Amino acid sequence: MSLGQSVHYEILGRRGNSWRIIEVISDRKAAVDKAEQIWGGRKFQGVRVLRESYDKANNEFSTVEIYSRGANRKTSKYDRAGSISPCLTPDDLYSPAGRRAIWDLLHNTLSDWKITPTELLHNLDHYYKLYNAGTKLQNAVQRTAVAYESEQDSIQERMRKIYKIIDASIEIMKANKNKIPSLEMGRLKPVINDLGEKTNRRFLLISSITDYLKPAVTLGDKMGRTVAFLAADRPAWVLTILDQLISELMQHDGMLPQLLGDIEQRDVFMEQLAHLQVGKLNMMGEDEHSPRFSDELLRLNGFLSQGQLPQTARVIFDRLKCEIEAAKPINARGLIEQLRSLNHLRASLESLHEDYGTVDRIHDALASRAGRLINSQIIGEMLFELKNPVDQVNALMDLESVTIGMSNKRMVANFILPILSRPEYEAVFMGLDNQPIKRMNDLVHLQKRVFEADLTEMYKRKIAERLDGFCRTILDNTQVLKKIHMLDISLQDKAKKLLAMMADGYFTDGDCWERAEHQVRIYMKQPGFTAGLITTTDRAEAERSLLEFKDLLDRAGLGAKPDDSKAAAAEAASPEAEAATDDNDDDDAPADSDGDGDDDGDANNDTP
Repeated sequence: MSLGQSVHYEILGRRGNSWRIIEVISDRKAAVDKAEQIWGGRKFQGVRVLRESYDKANNEFSTVEIYSRGANRKTSKYDRAGSISPCLTPDDLYSPAGRRAIWDLLHNTLSDWKITPTELLHNLDHYYKLYNAGTKLQNAVQRTAVAYESEQDSIQERMRKIYKIIDASIEIMKANKNKIPSLEMGRLKPVINDLGEKTNRRFLLISSITDYLKPAVTLGDKMGRTVAFLAADRPAWVLTILDQLISELMQHDGMLPQLLGDIEQRDVFMEQLAHLQVGKLNMMGEDEHSPRFSDELLRLNGFLSQGQLPQTARVIFDRLKCEIEAAKPINARGLIEQLRSLNHLRASLESLHEDYGTVDRIHDALASRAGRLINSQIIGEMLFELKNPVDQVNALMDLESVTIGMSNKRMVANFILPILSRPEYEAVFMGLDNQPIKRMNDLVHLQKRVFEADLTEMYKRKIAERLDGFCRTILDNTQVLKKIHMLDISLQDKAKKLLAMMADGYFTDGDCWERAEHQVRIYMKQPGFTAGLITTTDRAEAERSLLEFKDLLDRAGLGAKPDDSKAAAAEAASPEAEAATDDNDDDDAPADSDGDGDDDGDANNDTP
């Protein structure tokens, strides 16, 4: 595809958590037809077609999605509604949605009192404290009544219904008050055995545990007491209760930092959350920089690794997402390091989760967070500090390499072409300021970084073309290829000089590379070129010389293709090459300084 083309269509396929470019097509209909064919093959979980265009006048790129199949984010098992759920029965009040609504409505109060919704619903003392705490309960009821719509009832009628449900729940607590088994000794197994198969055993056990937790002064004490109840031989219904209590304790802001050691650097804290959430905290490594996790935390980690605490895993996941989205620095080491930490977190999540819907949800949060870190003002300030345009482009490539999200990457890339197009920077890119040959090396380095970047093909081609144009100008100004050709040395040495320059990165991909390659291949095609590489009568030394030249070809990117290999092998096995290693060579023959088979010292007439 031509480097000058301004519109093309990229077909992307999705496998697992990542998208990759399958094909680039210049015709819209052909691209869509091809995408349909690929989607029909069911080899990819999603297929998209992006229309990439370039506005030459403004040096701007744009991307529009014109086709999509299976590209929507798969629902994560951690997705849940965030709205307040109206409770129409006491059972609704005790349900996960009901407890979540209580936390949302009374978050500040419960945090101040260091209790959870479950404790509020299973202990009369907590309820009476709330009832006597001014208008807190009334405000929560009113907000709930407003939150759900009913064409038949007024807000006041809805509030009366909610109060009736609360009263019914109070009566349930009163009726069971004297039936709650005691956990005074902290032994859970006898209580479980005594409850047997009672129909209300769940309510009674939760009430027993909340009574046991009530004397605890801190949230850490409550967590320690609850985690201590975790055991492999607990019945599933008991583990569900413990999971409920632990998950609600973790909703308190300070609980997870306290468990993990109150990490100052938020990137470390988020990495630990990601590993704890799937029960792999112990896989983070133990060296002098690793925190010493408590036995309590490792016990919790073990049950999470077995998938036995799904509610707790959900809370940790939500906390991780909140930490990513929080308007606080990721770390104190600057923009690039903050973005690098987000990238490291993304890689960790992809390795920890098989559910790509879950990774997608976090990836969206990471991309959004990266987008808040990167904006035109920040990039402008970063570039202002760098006076050299080569340094500016390198800084942008550093930024792109750690940027998450294609829209964020496009914004970074959109700063590159204007730099390459500014008239006052042309002299620098053309090497007119100092050391033009070194500038060729800079251009190759920049172009390589562009090719390795996670950008669309349109961005890569346009930027690469501009860099190649600068390198071509330097070639024309310095006449490097002509100067090498005019050197009074053999063709073999001329070829080696050019190959060394190609291997060391002095010719950008495009016209510059093609010129250098063309000149080398002309030299190599001359009769006797292979034989001229051999400067000794010792066969082992001759073979070493040939292998060294082959290695130079490989490093220069001109390694023999299948057809070239056959031709080179045939020439190496020719009588002329064989004669060069024969012991009965005529040592008095005139020197062939240019390796062209004659002794006149002049290069062949086929001048590049």
